[in-house]
Amino acid sequence: MYLEQSSTLDLITKKKASKLRQYTVAKQRLQATSLVVNDKLSLVKAAHDKFVARQAQANKKLAQAKTLLSKLSKEEQARLAALAKDEENADAAYSRKAIASAKIGSGRGAIALRYAIKQIGDRYVFGASGTTYWDCSGLTMRAFGKSGVSLPHSAAYQFRFGKSVPRGSMAPGDLVFFGRPITHVGIYLGGGQMVDAPRSGARVRVESFGSYFGRLPFVGARRI
Repeated sequence: MYLEQSSTLDLITKKKASKLRQYTVAKQRLQATSLVVNDKLSLVKAAHDKFVARQAQANKKLAQAKTLLSKLSKEEQARLAALAKDEENADAAYSRKAIASAKIGSGRGAIALRYAIKQIGDRYVFGASGTTYWDCSGLTMRAFGKSGVSLPHSAAYQFRFGKSVPRGSMAPGDLVFFGRPITHVGIYLGGGQMVDAPRSGARVRVESFGSYFGRLPFVGARRI
């Protein structure tokens, strides 16, 4: 009788210990998941706050530019418009030539690159992410979304995704980043060129790294 009771108690104790271990493991997994979720929420909030600040700064600069433009004579405005048109035509011709000689492979980066190429000629608007107006990270976010990758609408935070690629090993479809802190991103086309939405007043285009090295330092490339 005693042995039977003792055996029963041992069995109950083992079952309780097993349940306790299962509970402890489940609790630890839940805590780990909560930490990941909270970290991602913090990342999204920080990106949003930075975006709002940059948007306010861009709106201020745009208002200043409009004020200056309104003070120009009609002849000066016409000359300025003609110069802008000449620049757009030159950009379009350069983009066509670069795309014709590009060797685009396969994979997520290639899908994103092909999507970005289709947007060449669309206007830059700060904070825009398609489908006819873009800023730099809005274009890359939407482009990689077409390949099933979710990226934040921030060049600085996109730099945290994927893996680092040495400059000499970059391939078409890699993301390329500029500025310290990072303020610009494009998609590498090959041959020292990228597809990007460059700045206010410009259109999505192909341009060489050299044109950006003069304004912002190259920080690195990431393969998504």
